[in-house]
Amino acid sequence: MGKLRTNCCIKVLLIFGGIILMQFFAAFIYIFTSIFIKVFSGASYADVLDSVPGTGLTSTDSLMWISAISASLSMAWCLVLYLRSSWRVKGMDYRKVFSPANIAAIAATGLGGCITLTVFLSMLINMFPSSFNNYNELMSNFDSSGGIITFAYVLVIGPVSEELIFRGAIFDRLHLAFPFWTANALQALLFGVYHMNLVQGIYAFLLGMVLGMAVYATGSILCSVAVHIIFNSTSYIIQFLFNGESAVMAVLFLSCIIISIIMLAFGLRYYIIRCKEKYKWETNKGRG
Repeated sequence: MGKLRTNCCIKVLLIFGGIILMQFFAAFIYIFTSIFIKVFSGASYADVLDSVPGTGLTSTDSLMWISAISASLSMAWCLVLYLRSSWRVKGMDYRKVFSPANIAAIAATGLGGCITLTVFLSMLINMFPSSFNNYNELMSNFDSSGGIITFAYVLVIGPVSEELIFRGAIFDRLHLAFPFWTANALQALLFGVYHMNLVQGIYAFLLGMVLGMAVYATGSILCSVAVHIIFNSTSYIIQFLFNGESAVMAVLFLSCIIISIIMLAFGLRYYIIRCKEKYKWETNKGRG
């Protein structure tokens, strides 16, 4: 068992390291593509050389493009790793996977989790504003005024790629060597580290724990993808719904917070019960 766990951890770290390197590779692709476009559009050789050191890598659009390229490459790679898992259940009944109870849990966890965590972080930001300067600057890149590439990355590319990486390729290998609860905590920890920001890392760790439970409880990564997409989409929706200041808006927002907490509690309770049942069944089966 010790050798198996060591081998699995090495594989996981290699995957994680590959994902980080993919971001550098994506930056090079973006730079060379930008240069090619400038040359093709008739820019002089001198202008192209002058633009190389500062190709706009600090702008929101360039960061989004690099993130989208990196996520797309990682998504393709980890999809192959995910599909190659020999122990995966074949011929899954997706009517059971997307049963009314599972759909309700997906919606409740995605909607309730986003609003609850957003409110919690907002409270912390107001209490300790100086500690969240870097986080606020980072989040300004993802506001509702972002371009098409930002929407595509936040709502589709990012959630799908991150699920295939962490709840797919990485969780699969950890679960071969560790009990579910340990494997889930480890993949969530790597998910938090991946975000390279303390505040966002804590945020991602908590989300990763819930997404891992969604995969384990339902048996399909499609459920965690759905939760993740709903989670990210809700962050945009609430910006449009609560974009004014009035007594009525305050009451509606407070009501929304209370409902969100109830929804999140329902979703968490559902997944925890299902995970405990499945873990107990797997443990008994292993003993048998």
